[in-house]
Amino acid sequence: MAVVLPTVPLVKMLNVDVTKQEDIVTPIIKLKDYFNENGMLVVNIKTEYEEDFSDWKMLAERFEVKKYRHFIKGTRDAEIIPPLAPREGELLVVKNRWNAFFGTNLDEILKERNIKNLVLVGAATDVCVFETCSYAFSLNYNCIVPIETTASFNAERKKMGLEMLSFGRSQVVSVEDLYKMFE
Repeated sequence: MAVVLPTVPLVKMLNVDVTKQEDIVTPIIKLKDYFNENGMLVVNIKTEYEEDFSDWKMLAERFEVKKYRHFIKGTRDAEIIPPLAPREGELLVVKNRWNAFFGTNLDEILKERNIKNLVLVGAATDVCVFETCSYAFSLNYNCIVPIETTASFNAERKKMGLEMLSFGRSQVVSVEDLYKMFE
């Protein structure tokens, strides 16, 4: 079992605060604590783009990312917030797409450790978590998404994202039910 954090919460994307993002930090910290204490893998995912967005031109064309300069490599905005920063023994994967598998070694990391079950957390529910979960499902990973550990641009988008995730791609559960699964 591994916990994968598909993106960095607590950012303003396109000048829109990700709703309830502060609320997801404590459950994610507790989940990381649990995984670390029980010898399970934690993979932190960091999003970074080249300053000119040459690594994902389509993103720059469709959204105003150049204007807001989000996740530019080497900037504070691209850093994982301190409470969720990688800890000793945890891994870090850097991505430049919404899907944490695309162009990264995430699949190799998981296969090398014979991991078949993933717990996905982060923001945004309907963007990075959804894209990562969909691709993980295509790679035959069993995904679990704890409701309290994801946030989105608004409550409606989070609800829609969780509904889409629960349609075969993953088990969408409460954090409490996730811990019961480990018993």
